Formats: sequence, C-alpha cells, structure tokens
Amino acid sequence: MVKSADEPFSMYGLVAETIDVSPDRSWVIFQIRPEAQFQDGSPITPEDIIFSWESQRTKGIPAARTHYSKVKSAEKIGKRGVKFTFKNEEGQIDFQHPLIMGMMPIYSKKDWEGKIFDAVTIKPFLGSGPYAISKVEPGRFIEYTRVKDYWARNLPVQKGLKNFDRIRYDYYRNANVALEAFKSGHYDFIQARDLSQWKSSYQGPAFTKGRIKKAEMPHKRPLGIKGFVFNMRREIFKDRRVREALTLMFDFEWMNKNLFEGGFKRTQSYYENSPFKAHGKPQGKEKELLLSLPKIDPKIFEEEAVLPPRFDGTGHNRAVHTKALSLLKDAGWSLRRGILTHLKSGHPFVFEILLTDPTLEKTALAFTRSLKKIGITAKIRTVDAAQYEKRRMEWDFDMIHNWWASSLSPGVEQRVYWTQKAADTPGMRNYSNIREESVDLLVEKIAQSHCEEDLTVAARALDRILRRGLYLIPLYYSDVDRFAYWDKFERPPLHPEIGPLVMGWWIKEEGRRKPPEKEK
Repeated sequence: MVKSADEPFSMYGLVAETIDVSPDRSWVIFQIRPEAQFQDGSPITPEDIIFSWESQRTKGIPAARTHYSKVKSAEKIGKRGVKFTFKNEEGQIDFQHPLIMGMMPIYSKKDWEGKIFDAVTIKPFLGSGPYAISKVEPGRFIEYTRVKDYWARNLPVQKGLKNFDRIRYDYYRNANVALEAFKSGHYDFIQARDLSQWKSSYQGPAFTKGRIKKAEMPHKRPLGIKGFVFNMRREIFKDRRVREALTLMFDFEWMNKNLFEGGFKRTQSYYENSPFKAHGKPQGKEKELLLSLPKIDPKIFEEEAVLPPRFDGTGHNRAVHTKALSLLKDAGWSLRRGILTHLKSGHPFVFEILLTDPTLEKTALAFTRSLKKIGITAKIRTVDAAQYEKRRMEWDFDMIHNWWASSLSPGVEQRVYWTQKAADTPGMRNYSNIREESVDLLVEKIAQSHCEEDLTVAARALDRILRRGLYLIPLYYSDVDRFAYWDKFERPPLHPEIGPLVMGWWIKEEGRRKPPEKEK
C-alpha cells in the first residue's frame, strides 16, 4: 500500500488489490493484484509476502522486528490472498497494525535463496517498484533506472509520478563542494539547509541568466524534533538540573542572528509544526489523561508546557550564566580556577559532542564556546556515517545530534523512540535512555487511539512530559523549503502542504541544459 501526500490517515492499494480488515483490527487480508510483479517479470505471490514478513521479523532492523513481532500468524488464503492475524497482548490489539503491514517492503523469496538476509552487501536485490538500482559506488553515488513497462504505471496512485528515466543521488562530505558541483552542472537539484549559504552563495552567472532557478516554498509539514541529545547512561547527564543548566547555555537567538541570517525558528516541541504540540497548562481531556497516570509530578498541572529559554541575541547573558552555575552547584559541581569540577570526585566537566553532518559544526562550536564560560569543556568530533551509526546504535556517545521525524499520524513508531524497552534494545532510537512509566503508557495510548481526538490528546500529553524531562537541547527549524534546480524541469501548479513532490516533476520537452564544461 502507499500513502497519500495530503491525507495523513489514508492509504491506497498498490500491490494489494483489496484489503479486508476485521472490525476489531485482529486480522487483515490482502488480495494481491494479478498483474503485480517483480522487476524480472516474476509474479508477486503470497509466499513472497510471507517470506518478507518472516525475514524482517527475525532478521530485520530492531524497529522492524518490533513491529512485525506483533503478528501472531501469516497464512495463504486462496491463490492470491495473505491473512495476518495479530497478537492479543493484555487484551489489546494494535489498532494501527493493519496499516503497518500495508507498508511492509516486499522481497522475492526466490531471489533471496542462498543469500543471507541480514548480511551487509552493496549488491542490489530484486524489487517490484518503478525504479531499479543500476549503479552504486559507496560514498559517491547511487543511480536508479526506470523500469520499462512498470506493472503499476497506470494505477491511480502512480498517475503523474515517477517521470524520470534515470535518478542519481551524489554524495558530498562538504556542503561547499556540493554547491559548487551543482553550480557547475554536475547535478540538477539541491535542497538548501544552510541559510547563510543560501543567501550568500546561491548566485553566479547561471542564476543571473535564469539557467538555475531558486524557490522558497512554505510548508505545513510536521517536523518532529531535532536536538543535541543527552545520553543519560553517562553519569554527568543523569541529574535533571545539569541538563537544565546546559540547556540554558544554548543561545539560539545569537546563533540565529549571527550564523543563520535570522531564518530559523526555535524548536519547542517533540511534534513541532503539528496539532500534537502541547500549549500552556494542561486542560480538559489532556488534564484528565495526565491525572490517570502513575507517578506524575503535580507541578505539571501548575506549570505551562516547558519552552526553551529566550535571549536578546546579543550574546551577553550573565544572569543566565549565574542561574546555570547555581543549578550545577545544587547538582554537586563547582567552579575551581575556571574549571567546573565535581565536588566529590574532583573530575572536571568534560564531554564529547558526536556529529556526522559537518554543517552542524558551527552550531556545536557556538555552543561549546558558551559552555566554556561556565567552565565546561565540550569537544566536537565529526566522524563518517558508518562510524557514527555504529556508535549511535551501541549508545557509545556522550551527546549526539538526532532528528526524530514526525507525521500527522504518529503511532507505533513512538515505541521505538521513547519507551523503556527501546532504551534496553540496541538499534532502537531511545538514545537519551528515557525510563518513565508514564511515557510508556502514553505511547500505548497513541498506538491504540481509534480517533483523531484521542490521538491528539495522548500526543500532547506525551509531548508535555518529554519536554519537562529535558532529555535533549532542542535546535531549530524552518517552515520554508528552499531549493534550486537547473531550468530543465516543469512542475505542477499545486503541491501538497507537506512540501514539494519532486517525483511529480517532469523534464521539459526542450529542457536540456548545456554540458557542464560550458557552464561558468
């Protein structure tokens, strides 16, 4: 099944011709379209779908194993049907699980014969989509070629999409090098993430002559949360007062003014730019839900939802530094000859910020300079993606940058993000080591929500509790997409509110730019 870009709670059949769901969501039956096939022309069968489920349940990434382990059984129904029956755990069946199964990737059982499913490889596997991997060079590029006579090309869910014969993604370690390569004509489309670069460097003859187009497109896309994440498995970050002190030292207003041309907004919520963001004091059904939870701090009902501190942008925050040092003193730390030192152990306050995106270095550097003012030494280490992922998966870090994406239909993925089980399972995304019974219960409320109102109430309550825990330092976001492209494309006059749908663009009839070597 496939999602619609402008319908958060809807999915449409792709491989599935029909979908039957029991009233209590305890089972779902998918009937496979007779024309559905893999890219080698072989038909997609119930055996392929059952193989895909079994492989991902037992050998998939931790999140996949979690989702697909909720299935009690899978069986072939007739010639083209597959029935998934879900486990009834403690009297509950995941309300969203028929949709989760609808999004499951499908693999060819025959293609995987003699292969190890969970082995690392760069050899492409057989798919059933409109594009097949044709070339790959690790660390440099991956290229996809459109499948001729794609079996689903005339389905309504594919109309107007997938219009390019070849799609290639080039990888660059340095944002400046990537931009210069784009301006020289080595590739066709770039999305800007560095606002100062957008304003100062997206210029030149190709822009002036109109051969490269710039676009700024406001969006209403839920953004989740990006932040510098405290690993509370480390002793120095276990005390909430310490986390509050470090949060105070992150001067977003100065950074936004001096580093980002004022183009960002401060992230405040785990569900930023969405209806699930908590506001003010808890009221109505949200308050009732919070009152029903165990071990809730009564202060949560008296205080407004936690917001990051605000500064005047000058960088002169002596009162804030005093408050941060007071919090640290209460937590057992004291300044000694300009070095923040633990009173009992005598150890200095030193930690590492682990990054993989070089564009974040200037943010981290500004933060470390601020921390230095209260005697804290924070070291920045930028590593390649493979090393970063290994250390992140094994929780081998003090602080990292992470982004938890969100949508207008949050659900079972929240278990992977915030629960105690996720904190105990390497590979899941509870990087902070959050361990709160109330969080676990609210995650289940979200997963079991049967209507939009219940989902909104549960998500806002969870947002409120997570923000109060100060498990990360929220960074910033933009509600405008900025991108540039060579003038060879046509695009629809309308676009989804979530942002540009590039796979709905197409090449102009006459739209062929000059060879790269002629562009100066």
